[in-house]
Amino acid sequence: MTTRPTYILVVLAITNLVAYAARNALFAVYPTLKARYGIDDSDLGLLQTVFMIPHAAATLPFGWAGDRFDRRRVIAVGVIVASLAGAAGAIGSSYWGLAASRAAVGLGTAAVVPVANSILGQIFDGPQKASRFAVFNLGLFLGGVLGFASGIALDFPLVVIALAVPGLVLAVLVARLPIPERSPVSPVAMLKLFVREAGVLLRIRTLRWMIGSTTVMAFAAGGYNAWLKEFLVRDKGMSDEEATMLLVLALCGGLSGIVVGARIADRLRARARAGRLWTIVLGMLLTTPCAVIAIEIPAGIGLYVAGVATLFFISWYHAPMAATVDDLAPEGLSVAAQGLVIFTMHMVGTAPSSWLVGEVSESSTLHAAMWVPTAGLLVAAGCMAVATTSFAADHARARGGSPGARSL
Repeated sequence: MTTRPTYILVVLAITNLVAYAARNALFAVYPTLKARYGIDDSDLGLLQTVFMIPHAAATLPFGWAGDRFDRRRVIAVGVIVASLAGAAGAIGSSYWGLAASRAAVGLGTAAVVPVANSILGQIFDGPQKASRFAVFNLGLFLGGVLGFASGIALDFPLVVIALAVPGLVLAVLVARLPIPERSPVSPVAMLKLFVREAGVLLRIRTLRWMIGSTTVMAFAAGGYNAWLKEFLVRDKGMSDEEATMLLVLALCGGLSGIVVGARIADRLRARARAGRLWTIVLGMLLTTPCAVIAIEIPAGIGLYVAGVATLFFISWYHAPMAATVDDLAPEGLSVAAQGLVIFTMHMVGTAPSSWLVGEVSESSTLHAAMWVPTAGLLVAAGCMAVATTSFAADHARARGGSPGARSL
């Protein structure tokens, strides 16, 4: 089987795009959901939470399965489950039926990122790895734009049906990607390996601090993502069209941030071993004042600039994070490491974020609620700064070299 890196990267990036579009499609149809199901802000936020809990819970077993089975089939099965479940959400007439559909979509899409990151880390290992990961992560923001745009154009329930079709097509393409196959392992051996490998990964000090940082970052990003459009309409008095335009521009800023952050990370990595981690720290520190301005400034050109800048800087972490996790993973544990980080990000960070912001909004105002994710940015920057202190030793240990220092 001949590996074609560019083709593999493109197919996986588009798969990631469609997965994120399915994840974000409902954010643009909150008024329709409120009218259809008679729900409030807390219930709206809970929809994303019930999506993220199985999404996060499935990340570890999917990541572990990706280290043991044919990675193409692991992703393909997940995408098929997500596509069929998403379409099923259009059939039911109850809020809890929709919630069950969203939970199944979250479960299926969990297969994409950790396993794809492992494939890309194997194919593009080298000094430009973060830049290649950036291409894959473009799907995150392009998918966000597609999800919002599809929701606005098609409304619910048609949007969830429309996004199921490309998922099924991509599942077929992914299953035929020209990547190396892996031998299967027995169920008993799989369970033993799962427990042992989780213990090995959690003993890596840098990885533990990264998990803490990325979890708080995921909480902040999840809160912003779920409530930004509603915030612009309610708090800033913008029309749906104006809010959508700002949102699209901000997502484009996030798209640029992924690319720029990856390039900066690779350049800093050439100068310092922990350069990719310092890129993340810098991105979080630059995001904070932009977010504060966006919350407080009235509608106008300044809000557009602050909104775009917020998503631009907060997006710097995606590619360097994935590349660094791959750098820290011992041989044979790359997918498990990606899965562990993504699991904690989504289960502890993203899953409660939309619901918590919705709860604060119900008890106070949406304006006050937007300060909750903003406060997390500085915490995330601090945790990542601590992670830089042990990266060199942990990276050397993962690559079988001399650590030069003990990492506790």
